[in-house]
Amino acid sequence: MSRRDCAFPIDRRSFLRGIAAGAASAPLASFAGQKSDKSRVVVAERPNYGAGSKVDKTVVKEAVDAMVKKLSGKTNVDEAWRTFVSPRETVALKFNGLFRRASTSPALVWAVCRGLVNAGLAPEKIIVFDRNEVDFRNAGIRPFEDLPKVRFLTGNAAWGEDVQAGPIKTRITRILAKDADAIINLPRLKHHVIAGVTLAMKNHVGSVPNPKDYHDHIDAIAELNALPTIRDKTRLAICDAIVGLFDGGPRFRGSHLTWKANALFAGTDVVAFDAVGAEMLRKARMAKKAGPTKPDPSHIAHAGQIGLGTADLNKIEIIKA
Repeated sequence: MSRRDCAFPIDRRSFLRGIAAGAASAPLASFAGQKSDKSRVVVAERPNYGAGSKVDKTVVKEAVDAMVKKLSGKTNVDEAWRTFVSPRETVALKFNGLFRRASTSPALVWAVCRGLVNAGLAPEKIIVFDRNEVDFRNAGIRPFEDLPKVRFLTGNAAWGEDVQAGPIKTRITRILAKDADAIINLPRLKHHVIAGVTLAMKNHVGSVPNPKDYHDHIDAIAELNALPTIRDKTRLAICDAIVGLFDGGPRFRGSHLTWKANALFAGTDVVAFDAVGAEMLRKARMAKKAGPTKPDPSHIAHAGQIGLGTADLNKIEIIKA
């Protein structure tokens, strides 16, 4: 693969060998599988993921399994999944389905469901959700033939009690507030004209009924993710970076504003995860001569400042899977 076609356009001398400077500040949540002193993000580059409706779910599943093993330190993939989620737990998968051709791939959602079931989780204990019914149609996500008992629910069916996230009063979907024991966050890598980027933390704006408030107060996205309902239940984030949107997001505004990134990446520290994704987007924008990311995704740095996780790229280790 040529440098120009590199799936993960971040300086490998700084990232893929691991950044040597400093030790990571620990995130508030205690995640299974996190053994390094640094926050770790695992990247799985594959030249043959495909794209759009032709994403190869077998290749995605292999890559997801490889990342989960790297993060957990286990060589057996079923044991690896069980370091993050117990078969006794109910697990909510939050995908991003707000816009057509700019949503989480169904292949990624299937690969995670398949991995959890293979590891011993009953299919009916898996909830796949976004806020509205239309989000499923936008993403092309529908019940899986081989996993018919996985539940597909909308977050807006019921909301939890009022909570305060920084300056914003909100409610979190009952799926997360009451039903789920664990959360796996499945965003799509893309630019956002208001927040700069939309990744794991921004994805939870789809878990509340008042998203506009977070567009008016971007840094409050960090406080939203710091609420115990989200912070303490989050076990893993896996990003669909097969095709990234480097400008004009979060909508798909044409293939000329996308690039074939050919990657998935995963982590347990959502702040480090978002920091790496934001850097990936920045590098792509520079390569495409779109300039630095605008607006600045300040909620990522703010999340680091309030102790939610590691925002400093010098304190994040990047591992290949």
